Amino acid sequence: MKKIVLKISLVALFTVAIFTSHANAQPLNIGGGLVIGTSYPHFGVKINGTYGMDFLLKNLSGSAAFTFFIPSTPGSVTYSRWAIDVDGHYKFYEMNSFDFYALAGINISNYSTKWDDFLGDVHKTGGTKPGLNAGAGAIYKFKENIKGFGEFKYILGTYDQAEITFGVLFTL
Repeated sequence: MKKIVLKISLVALFTVAIFTSHANAQPLNIGGGLVIGTSYPHFGVKINGTYGMDFLLKNLSGSAAFTFFIPSTPGSVTYSRWAIDVDGHYKFYEMNSFDFYALAGINISNYSTKWDDFLGDVHKTGGTKPGLNAGAGAIYKFKENIKGFGEFKYILGTYDQAEITFGVLFTL
């Protein structure tokens, strides 16, 4: 349990450090969306933020997100999952109101299952493991301070899965 708390604390500290350095000149976007994944549970809700990091490299931004997947129970097995992602986005193409970007980063996923056997005994498995993210996305600028986004990413790790996310970001 202490290792999980330490990992989450380090990710949170890193995220805060990214979002607070040079905050006066860089765009900060906060929002969320809906997630569809390939592993159980399939559907989730994401809260995320992005931060422009042009001071490091032109067209670069950082992103931090927390995803909670809605527990599902197909049959007698209950699946639960949550994830924390810290990604870098590199905008490689602009067209009208669209920005297209590649993404790469790290992921920490917590996955658990619970089931009853035929004798009535309850069994639980699960854990928290790191992974790597790779994918691409697009942002559509509705207004100056409202953007829609969609992205596809693959999480490579112990708890592999592909995810598609659709959501909205608000510029602060």
